[in-house]
Amino acid sequence: MKTLISILIYAGIVQGFYMAFLLNHNKRQNVANKYLAILLSVMSISIVHSVFIIPEIHQTLNDPYRIKEPFLMLVIPLIWLYVKKLEQYDFRFSLSTLLHFIPFVFFMSVHIPAFIHGDDSAWAQSLTSHSTLLNGIIWSVLLVQYSVYLFQIVKITRKVNLSAQQEFSNIEQVDISWLNTFLVAFVLVFIVLAIMFAGAIHHFGTEWMNPLVSVVFAISIFVLGYKGLFQKSIFSNADVSEVAVQNSTQPAKPKTIDASLSSGLQQYMDTHKPYCDPELTLTSLAKMVNMGRNQLSEVINSGLESNFYDFVNKYRVEEVKQLLSHPKFKNYTLLAIALEAGFPSKSTFNTVFKKFTGLTPSEYRNGLL
Repeated sequence: MKTLISILIYAGIVQGFYMAFLLNHNKRQNVANKYLAILLSVMSISIVHSVFIIPEIHQTLNDPYRIKEPFLMLVIPLIWLYVKKLEQYDFRFSLSTLLHFIPFVFFMSVHIPAFIHGDDSAWAQSLTSHSTLLNGIIWSVLLVQYSVYLFQIVKITRKVNLSAQQEFSNIEQVDISWLNTFLVAFVLVFIVLAIMFAGAIHHFGTEWMNPLVSVVFAISIFVLGYKGLFQKSIFSNADVSEVAVQNSTQPAKPKTIDASLSSGLQQYMDTHKPYCDPELTLTSLAKMVNMGRNQLSEVINSGLESNFYDFVNKYRVEEVKQLLSHPKFKNYTLLAIALEAGFPSKSTFNTVFKKFTGLTPSEYRNGLL
């Protein structure tokens, strides 16, 4: 087991730096990738610090901190920055953003002088004599920090889900499910911190804590690096991002929609079948029907009481049902029919079809026999 853990930790170090390099040279050019690359690099540095540097510190310095991993304070702000950039295309790093790194700067400003001047310095002795108080303060700050950022990431994730459903008919292209995986990894780190905090307060043996953080970071590097490499930008320009965020955060105001706009839109969908394009978006459909993007959104949301994702996929489900009833498609597989109707994949097809019919595609087809 010890050998397996060592292999995982060392592989995590290499993978973190390697994935950071790939993300910076990814042809998809996801603008949020630079934050993810920094995050993965910091995680790798943290593992190196825990595995190689901390043991040396134990031999040369009577460090007052029972858990000696300051990079934990960097990871959470970087996670937030990455998710924030995914949500908001025009988000920019500013001087105010530096405030998110105050806990890390404070920790280092207290810790480094003790390391430089050694155990005999008055500063180091003062830290050692107040080590219990310092540990309580530092880890209380950490837990508060994780709690606040967790809450913020949950909010952003919900915004992204709502925003994607207002703009895309195929939310696989923004990989919303990946954000949930990301959130699970975030919660995992938070739980580990809670365990570490309890150990620090009650003076349990802490030799296992830094290796545990290294293992968690190594696993996170593999998950986040792989998912991030294939993650597309959620919005391609700031205007779309701003509109989508407004749609997801502001309650819809009752509006009177001209019935001819709704009927005209439905007639266009029935006649031209734009939903057969798996990459159909609200913006592209608005151009087809000669409407403004916001106007089309109002017609769908208020006039038809739906969001764009459900509106388009209802047509795809009905198209599948018609194809299943047509003799020409009798020998077609369900996946072939789903692709014909505009569904991007089998998993999305199965989920959406059951949502609107209450049956799986196989159950529906068997009912026709």
